[in-house]
Amino acid sequence: MTNRNGVSVQTRLSAELVPVLGDHVQLQQALLNLILNAAEAMGLVEEGPRELLISTEQNLAGVLVAVRDSGPGIDSVRLDRVFDAFYTTKSSGTGMGLSICGSIIHAHGGKLWAEANEPRDAVFQFTLSGADGELTSPLQVGHRTSELRKRIG
Repeated sequence: MTNRNGVSVQTRLSAELVPVLGDHVQLQQALLNLILNAAEAMGLVEEGPRELLISTEQNLAGVLVAVRDSGPGIDSVRLDRVFDAFYTTKSSGTGMGLSICGSIIHAHGGKLWAEANEPRDAVFQFTLSGADGELTSPLQVGHRTSELRKRIG
């Protein structure tokens, strides 16, 4: 998708991050969906650079992951709805991708949000708590329990 849309991909990944506890397949699915959405959005841009920046950093919440694109951006009126199930801005979208991403991140005790940048561009960000953080969802508790069993057993 990035090659087909002429997207330049850059990463700015912190080497000093706390470990996070979670299902790597689900987290990978959420991140990949954000990346593919960004690449697809930039395919609609006729002029200017098509740049995608994926970054990670340590913050007070744990780990912050950001996917920034130079696409057409998000209308501020639609910003609150982009994570609603069945809501889409795409002509061929189902409106489930961002909703599923939000569910995955929330199930891991994190938060997912989007911001519009002017005059265009968008950034989707999520946080994940460090492995020593408080676990509240059934998914987190299940992973912590299986991790403890491995250590004890």
